[in-house]
Amino acid sequence: ALTLFLAFHSLVGKIWLMLILLLRMTVVVLAGYPLYQDEQERFVCNTLQPGCSNVCYDLFSPVSHFRFWLIHTVSLLLPYAAFSIYVSHKVALYIVKMHCVVEEGKRNKGLSSPKDVKGLCRSAVVNRVDCGADNLSVLNFSGAYTIHLFIRTLLEVAFGAVQYFLFGFSVPDRFSCYHSPCTSTVDCYISRPTEKSI
Repeated sequence: ALTLFLAFHSLVGKIWLMLILLLRMTVVVLAGYPLYQDEQERFVCNTLQPGCSNVCYDLFSPVSHFRFWLIHTVSLLLPYAAFSIYVSHKVALYIVKMHCVVEEGKRNKGLSSPKDVKGLCRSAVVNRVDCGADNLSVLNFSGAYTIHLFIRTLLEVAFGAVQYFLFGFSVPDRFSCYHSPCTSTVDCYISRPTEKSI
């Protein structure tokens, strides 16, 4: 019952992970891109000084929100990809070991029919004593999965902190800027600040 619960739990976890990532990509592409695609054009400053608006926009938004969120989402996929490659590698090694055990058993016991080979495979996996298969065991990836989740959690926290330090969690109606080539303090106005804050 515990094995069935863990298998079901890991299946639900994998489906949940994929749904979260798909939902995040959908929100970024369908909501974030239209909201921020005209950001610099709609960033209006009350000055005609050449270059001042561009410098103020760069101070207001040093990195494009949309690109930042894309990098965030792709970065969260990397630990999952590394975990999947690790699992695939370990399973492939396990299959090769099992194949060697079966071949060794065929040579030692003179098995010829596929039924005998299947029986040897089952007994080698279940009993782990036939054909010198003492080193074979049920594969356990809970440690690697925990490390993968820990890295993903650290990435989420790191990107949340970077998001806060770069942009904050609310968008102001007005941004005051005084930086060369601006000759005085300039007020700049952001498009759709309430929607962007939400």
